[in-house]
Amino acid sequence: MFHVNIPEMRVQKYAFAKFKQVHDAGIPVYVVYGSHDFSPISNSVIDLLAEIGYLKKVTIPKSNEDGTISLSFMTDEKTGVKLAGLSGLKVGRDREWYEKLDRSNFEGESGFKIFLFHGGIADLKTESGMDGDHMPLSLLPQGFHYYAGGHMHKFNHQSFEQYPHVVYPGTPFAGFHIDLEENAKGMKRGYVLVDFDSEVNSVEFVPVSNTDYQIIEVDAHNRKPESVNSELSEKTRDLDVSNKVVIIKVQGELMSGKTSDVDLGSIREIISQSGSLVVNISKNQLTSREFAITEAKGSSKDEVETNVFFENIGQFAHLEQRHLVGNEGVELAKKLLRELGQPVLSTEKKNEYIPRIKQNALAILGVDDDS
Repeated sequence: MFHVNIPEMRVQKYAFAKFKQVHDAGIPVYVVYGSHDFSPISNSVIDLLAEIGYLKKVTIPKSNEDGTISLSFMTDEKTGVKLAGLSGLKVGRDREWYEKLDRSNFEGESGFKIFLFHGGIADLKTESGMDGDHMPLSLLPQGFHYYAGGHMHKFNHQSFEQYPHVVYPGTPFAGFHIDLEENAKGMKRGYVLVDFDSEVNSVEFVPVSNTDYQIIEVDAHNRKPESVNSELSEKTRDLDVSNKVVIIKVQGELMSGKTSDVDLGSIREIISQSGSLVVNISKNQLTSREFAITEAKGSSKDEVETNVFFENIGQFAHLEQRHLVGNEGVELAKKLLRELGQPVLSTEKKNEYIPRIKQNALAILGVDDDS
């Protein structure tokens, strides 16, 4: 439900107001942590919402002496439905929980049962394929009537012999740029409505409209930055972007110049001043023939990084700042990379972390903060 376990106050204020409306309407909400919501010490906005009764965390694990994990059921008062589930962890580490799960007297529990989970399932085929670390369906406990899944961003409903109705409702709006791009191209977002008595009668995807979109795509392949800038200006000149999410996607390999020569900043400012809700720019697939990154191999992470820098730093041999090129430049780049990869301290806030990293990076470069 949230992109981080402790979101900014503006987001929390809005979320609490909405969950209060749902609670006051008598609608119970049951959840498990998502991979972004997870907190090993229950220090998450999810826990705040649970503490005041706006939602209920379904995951009730118990560690056993033999190293296994047992789960208890939570029963919905209105329907008698029995719910259980496991939270999602980052980078697929939740798979260990499923492998340790004690399934005795759990899969055979009587009554209508729902299992909540968060993570990708390799057995669920999709049109676009499955990227990332996904666990096999067999790791989920059997004997449940409905499997409510999170993590995958597209609606998906499939049934298997021992696992009827495995369902991902998908994201109701967006989590990443690709979601916004697909929304602009007509992807439906919404929720899933399940009708049941002793068995599931139907699973219905209910679309929900959210906002209007405008997508601007430019193919920069084999072109100069000036040509790309001209097309961007032409395509955005007379657009009505009022109250729309605007997505600008530029991709391809420039024949000359740098990717920074494509003036996306000015386009963003013009569109923002024209009344758009937000301008989302994607240029991850924009490259330059003059400044292409050459791949390099090595026997260790450090060796790979060193070799990549050595292979590519020659492109900047024209720089007057000689300490930025050659062996000295490679060592400087490695120091900077290590500093930028420093994690947030457990007691550190975001508004403290960013200035710390920035100050340390500038010190490595030998640049004053006021420069």
